[in-house]
Formats: sequence, C-alpha cells, structure tokens
Amino acid sequence: MIKKGLQDLTSAMFGAWTPNDGCADDEITAAEDRLGISLPDALRDYYTVAGRQPELMGMDGREDTLRLSAPRDLSLADGQLVFCGENQGPAAWSVRPDDAGWPDPRVHGRAEPGGKWYSEARRLSAFLINVAGRQAVWAAPYQAACRLHEDQLVAVEPLLGFIGSREMQKGGHWLSFVDRSSRVMAHYSYITSTLRIGAVVPGALESLREGSGLPLGPA
Repeated sequence: MIKKGLQDLTSAMFGAWTPNDGCADDEITAAEDRLGISLPDALRDYYTVAGRQPELMGMDGREDTLRLSAPRDLSLADGQLVFCGENQGPAAWSVRPDDAGWPDPRVHGRAEPGGKWYSEARRLSAFLINVAGRQAVWAAPYQAACRLHEDQLVAVEPLLGFIGSREMQKGGHWLSFVDRSSRVMAHYSYITSTLRIGAVVPGALESLREGSGLPLGPA
C-alpha cells in the first residue's frame, strides 16, 4: 500500500533500500500474537520498510520528531492501539482495535494522556507517509524553509514528486515530497503554511532554489 513511497524516501535519505531497513515478519507477527489483533496493512508496510531506521521511527534522539512504537512496544490504552506519540510532548495517535484489521483505518488522536480520543480525517496511510516525510526532512544534513501559501505549491510539484501520491495523502494537515535523483525531501504544513526542505547532497538546495524560484532561507 505505502511500501513504494517509503522505499523511495528511504533510498533518497540513506541510499538504496534493503530489507535490513525494515522489521522482519516474525517481529510483526509476535506483536499481533501478544496483542490479540491483526495490524493494519499500512502499519505493517511501515514496519517492513522503515522499522529499523531510527530517523524514520523517531528514535534518533531528536526532540522535534514524532516517535513511532516498534512492534514490540505497541500497546492498547483506553481502548485504542497506540502507535505514535510526540518525543517531547503529550500528544498520541492510535487506531481502534476493532478497526486494526482493516487495511487503512482512520487515525485517532488525543492531546494529552487521559484526554478524549478524537477521529481525524486522514487515513493511516496518509498519516504514516507524512510522518516519514517529516522525520526525513528534520534528519537531513542540509535544510531550508520558507512560508508558502498552499496555492504556491505548484512551484514544488514539478520538481519534487509526492511520496506515494497526492491522493494517498488526502485528508491531513501535511504534504510530503521526495526526489530520489537529487536526494531532496520536503514537508509542507497547512497549519503553519511552511515548506521545509531537507537535502543529503551539498548544493541540492541551491539548485532547487534556482529551479523553483522559492524564497528558501535558513531552516
């Protein structure tokens, strides 16, 4: 479901993707047996592709990332399968156990422990694709950013393809892009109207700035 987009992102960030970047099937199956549920296909795909990449899992020690639970750490809390939380904050995201067997269930979130879970518009695949894009940009060695109204994203789309597809990312607050050839990733927030770009190769940001005309400055 989301494997191809995640593999493209992983290849851009770390070099050619290999199965060693992800979790083995028996790790995922052991989590399902422990919890007594089947994990959604979208979450299984994330673990299979990126479950052993600390940067994409949010386990590299950065305070500004989200942290996805490894299969062995997945838990049920307040009737929810909790799979993600803030590294330096109280917010968390989950799916309902009754929905966990669906390929792509709706994500639920809450602002703090003990708070009310609320249903979000986005599906799990959109959430995970955009978490991966966000994590990759923040981990990139070269970064730039600019304020951008959403209708100005047309300057980005010809240069950086959507991770997965635009349709896959529908319903969320973020958009994520990647170009494997230039090893450049980007993440856009509708909430802050900010485009943040990360690059692995020196000079890639300057080439993007010249090609797009975007007012990129220090991140």
